[in-house]
Amino acid sequence: MRRRVRGVTGAAAAATLVAGALLAAPPVTAQAQGPRPTFVNGLAQEVFSTKPADWHSGEVWVQAPFDSDRDGKLDRIHADYTAPGEVLTDGLQVPVIFEDSPYYAGLNNAANWEVDHPLGQPPANRVATPFRTASQTSPVISTVYEARWVPRGFAVVHAESPGTGHSDGCPTSGGSNETLAAKAVIDWLNGRAPAYTTRDGDTPALATWTTGKVGMMGTSYNGTIPQAVATTGVEGLEAIVPISAISDWYDYYRANGLVRAPGGYQGEDLDVLADAVYTRADEQTSRTICKPVLDELKTEQDRATGDRSAFWQERNYLKDVQNVHAATLVAHGNNDFNVMTKHAAQFYDALKKQGVPHMFYFHQGGHGGAPPDVLINYWFTRYLYGVQNGVEQLPRSWVVREPAACPARQSVVTGDQAGTTTLTVADTSAFRIGFTLTVPQTNANGTTTNTTRLITGIPDATHLVLTSAVATGDGQKVANGTVVNLVCGTANPTPYAEWPDPAAAAVNLRFTPGGNTRGGLTTGRDGSIRETLTDNPAIAPLASANAAASDARLIYQTEPLTKPVRISGTPTASLKVAFSAARANLSVALVSYSPTGAATILTRGWADPANTDSEYFESPIRIGATDRVEVDLQPKDVVVPAGNRLGLMVLSSDRDFTVRPPAGTKLTLNLHGSSFDLPVVGGRGAFTTAPTP
Repeated sequence: MRRRVRGVTGAAAAATLVAGALLAAPPVTAQAQGPRPTFVNGLAQEVFSTKPADWHSGEVWVQAPFDSDRDGKLDRIHADYTAPGEVLTDGLQVPVIFEDSPYYAGLNNAANWEVDHPLGQPPANRVATPFRTASQTSPVISTVYEARWVPRGFAVVHAESPGTGHSDGCPTSGGSNETLAAKAVIDWLNGRAPAYTTRDGDTPALATWTTGKVGMMGTSYNGTIPQAVATTGVEGLEAIVPISAISDWYDYYRANGLVRAPGGYQGEDLDVLADAVYTRADEQTSRTICKPVLDELKTEQDRATGDRSAFWQERNYLKDVQNVHAATLVAHGNNDFNVMTKHAAQFYDALKKQGVPHMFYFHQGGHGGAPPDVLINYWFTRYLYGVQNGVEQLPRSWVVREPAACPARQSVVTGDQAGTTTLTVADTSAFRIGFTLTVPQTNANGTTTNTTRLITGIPDATHLVLTSAVATGDGQKVANGTVVNLVCGTANPTPYAEWPDPAAAAVNLRFTPGGNTRGGLTTGRDGSIRETLTDNPAIAPLASANAAASDARLIYQTEPLTKPVRISGTPTASLKVAFSAARANLSVALVSYSPTGAATILTRGWADPANTDSEYFESPIRIGATDRVEVDLQPKDVVVPAGNRLGLMVLSSDRDFTVRPPAGTKLTLNLHGSSFDLPVVGGRGAFTTAPTP
């Protein structure tokens, strides 16, 4: 039975995270002379050699249960491994940190699709991708995680996805063969799948150096594969840390029936990405082995309608999420418009509903951004080594706060202190092990210099143990009464009970006239008129948001906020609209306006009005008739400062993300009955604006 700790926070939580300084490690042989896995404060420690020459490394080809290049032979997947040398000298067995990727051998210069064309009429082809020699990935595929995890007592495994580097098969941009390839590696680590010492040979390779417990981690595509493999329920995959990961490839390249690109990659699609990562090392002068597969991707993805299909459902991991048992630490950026925040939010929500151990790190940057090392260490230590470190009792959500909304996490130093790694403070409850403390040091001449130290221990309610001594210079001290604090940033996220914040509730906002300049966005009654915009894909949405007046968009804006407002969750717009053409785009954006009037787009949403009934099929737009279209914007967690105004911008085509048809289609919004739901922490009572003039 798992030990449970309830109602523990701050310094008490830090002390409770571990019962004693050293926790149990796996047994080794009686002749063992080297170090053993060691855990302090519930965290794996670097006790093994940091020298690659001391490690045990090699490469293998794992046999997969498919033939995705259609050559009549089961594909073999290239993998490498590195473990502490003690797996050989002492018979030690260790768990594995595993990253699977299509990127190790490099990327081809694959052209994107042309997007300036009428809706429903994409070009038949795009520019062919030239041949390039793959980067060398044998015998070493990557060394991205070894320096951090091998000294802590973990092995590291890398594998090349099908059709990349020295792996057989063909890339499919999230297809089932890519999922099963990574699963086969886990099966090999657990003795359930064969592997060989060469690509074509029959000499078996055994993973005798591992316990079979696996944690997968990676960013973007490399973070998507762990989620995909977790949905197979494969035995041995105990934990995953997906960073900026895709949970449904349809939501990556489409949006509610509409063809949409990931941010910064206008015109990219499934076939483009597969073409870019197709780097088989056995292609000598041409790109022919996987051409039939790539051609099928081009056809099946359907850039004409943007509809969901069985082809896309193969790449929808949410349909199989009920199989996930791997503890999941999700990481994503609030401003990631490449892999949209919807991917993290919907996967995380599904895990919550079925009781899978879960945690969410949500920072304010863009694509990428791993959780703080301390959270990952807690996660893998708990679920791969089985150390009861109390990670289940930590807050579920860790959000990096904006500087202006940074909560005070501080204490006062008690007594002058110098040359010490243990700092005495009035109260340690605001601090956490693994976070970075800012310590103002008073110099001999009376000036003050800030320094930072990682907190490595919180033994009690008044002492902080730091990575190294503070105030070591002549005459330097940390003076009595000095305030030490955690500065908000990626190293010091703010903890919350869950995500979205349980205190968030939808605030229903209505539109009042004036959208071609600035209409109103209010909790009161809506307007009773219709307002019209004319699609102009040549204008970027940010330019439209900043324009004082424009017939290419409609903007509805609140009065200035009288206090900061925290948005936590998924905003949604319900719009009654009519279109002048049989095909049209519909795009919306939530905008924050500073007191000077400068616009910042916080989040966006898109929909095909022909797909109001289903993503799988279109219903013809009734030209001139008003229909309701629901648009979900990308999930967000942000604090909007007091004095700012919030605005909802409605436009047709989004130059940055959608297909860009010829200008001229008219969109007419009926203000009466249209609305916008904004998830606000504290609900309507917390959403206060200045009185309308």
